[in-house]
Amino acid sequence: MTPAHPPPSLTCTSPPHIRWVVYGVGVLLLIATSTAWGNPQAEISGGNSEIQDNVRAHLGLSSARCDLPAWRERPLVRAAREDTRKALRALGYYSPEIEVDLQRLDECWQLNVRLDPGPPVRIRTIDVTLSGGATEDSAFQAYLRDLPLREGQRLRHNQYEQIKSGLNRLASSRGYFDARFTTTQIRVQLSEQAADIVVHMDSGPRYRFGPVTLNQDILHDELGQKFVPFEQGQTFESQRLIQLQQALIDSGYFANVRVDTQPEEAQDLEVPITATLDARNQWSYLAGVGLSTDIGPRLRLGLENHRANRSGHRYSADLELAPVRSSIGLNYQIPLGDPARERVDLTTGFQTESTDNADGDLFTLGIAHIRQKPSGWTHTRFLRYEHEDYEISDTRGTSRLLTPGLEWSRIQSDHPIFPRQGWRLSANVRGASEDLLSTVTFGQATGRAKLIIPLGRGRLLTRADAGITAVDEFVELPSSVRFFAGGDNSVRGYGYRELGPTDNDGEVIGGQHFFTASLEAEYPIVGKWSAAVFVDGGNAFDDLDDYKAKYGVGAGVRWRSPIGPIRVDIAHPTDGDDNFRLHLTMGMDL
Repeated sequence: MTPAHPPPSLTCTSPPHIRWVVYGVGVLLLIATSTAWGNPQAEISGGNSEIQDNVRAHLGLSSARCDLPAWRERPLVRAAREDTRKALRALGYYSPEIEVDLQRLDECWQLNVRLDPGPPVRIRTIDVTLSGGATEDSAFQAYLRDLPLREGQRLRHNQYEQIKSGLNRLASSRGYFDARFTTTQIRVQLSEQAADIVVHMDSGPRYRFGPVTLNQDILHDELGQKFVPFEQGQTFESQRLIQLQQALIDSGYFANVRVDTQPEEAQDLEVPITATLDARNQWSYLAGVGLSTDIGPRLRLGLENHRANRSGHRYSADLELAPVRSSIGLNYQIPLGDPARERVDLTTGFQTESTDNADGDLFTLGIAHIRQKPSGWTHTRFLRYEHEDYEISDTRGTSRLLTPGLEWSRIQSDHPIFPRQGWRLSANVRGASEDLLSTVTFGQATGRAKLIIPLGRGRLLTRADAGITAVDEFVELPSSVRFFAGGDNSVRGYGYRELGPTDNDGEVIGGQHFFTASLEAEYPIVGKWSAAVFVDGGNAFDDLDDYKAKYGVGAGVRWRSPIGPIRVDIAHPTDGDDNFRLHLTMGMDL
């Protein structure tokens, strides 16, 4: 037995510098010896590259050593001949001619394999049948219609194994826990170079979901059970367990989620499910900086209580400071019905904004019912009270608005941060009445759309935004309800909220309607950097007859930073005071 540590006498009698010399010499000898020996090789002739690669893999010389004693040569050659035969059979060649010899070289040795694979064995019949509950299962029927082997194809053992492993996986994922193979054979007729595949499976009965136990002390069990996406007694599907795990993770209450099944403890074919949940930290804090040319550098601070009580309530506070716009807000969330898809938000906040055209101080208080449909659309019904002191051009005013509204939105993409393909749609309608605690009567609708599609190695990004307002006294509308255009996310080349109808002094006062659009091509250049060219267009207006689109064209670079895309653009307005304008933005593409 090798001692765990060097003998004490050796350690004590060897001075440190002598030990290092000994170790160094040993390492050098080891390197020199391994370099001189090299590695045994296999020289294979005959057959195609697939055959040669498979033979080489079966020979397994990567771990062989060059110091091969003479008495090991003949057994090694015999074993290599048999390994070659197995490698050829795996690919359907059952009648090969094989010659193997071993050749001593100056530094090592090599195997010389000469082969003629002969005619391939082809599939004559395929008999894959089921008995038990799976015979009526549509998933199994679809699998049998698309087997990896077909009659007339060359026999490949790995595809035969795929049939068996595929049936096993399907049985396990769909709750056939008693499934077993009654027959699995490859029957080869060498005289006819034909093979018959026989795979018979008895699936047994299909199990159902049993009771779900949540091992956690964060939420009331009644609330926790609402995250379960299936009912007790429903037929078993492993995909449902993945949905359960994802719903619990996405809830924001838990840091780790492990879901286990116990088929051996099933009663009346109902499998008990256990989810073990580790609590997420109750508090999280946010501190960040950002930059855009619309509002300048900004500082953001925030905190969130992820579980205010066992009923799943949570609340958060956000503070944002920037030269153009600053805000503070509070949000309180109450889960409803299906807590993964439905909640009520209670919000309040204050925002102050100062641009070249308008100033405003806005206080809001609101309630919103938010529900995500199975289709992926999010529906929001809201009621919001807004009190605003504003100044537009030389007009000062105070408004009070009680605005009920509806909003629909959906995002779909192939990546949450850097999508190569995806889209976003949203629509919003709201209104107010002087008969219901408001200083002006109006109705308003907005819609926003963005589409990202592949363009060679790059992407094509398109967007369109539109809004329409119905109002009798436009002058009574506060600045937050009017439409403006221009800026980083509108028409680049123009300043933030720089475009729109003007008063007699040429000051932009905003419009009742607006429409803007953009077309951008982005192409990767090196690493996480991309280049982009774009054209934006649009404007705000009061009447369609007065609509006059303004355009901006430009180019820029994109960096896929760890915190999301960062964009630097230079844009030229086709009709403006500036020759070029710099635009800096951060944020998700969708």
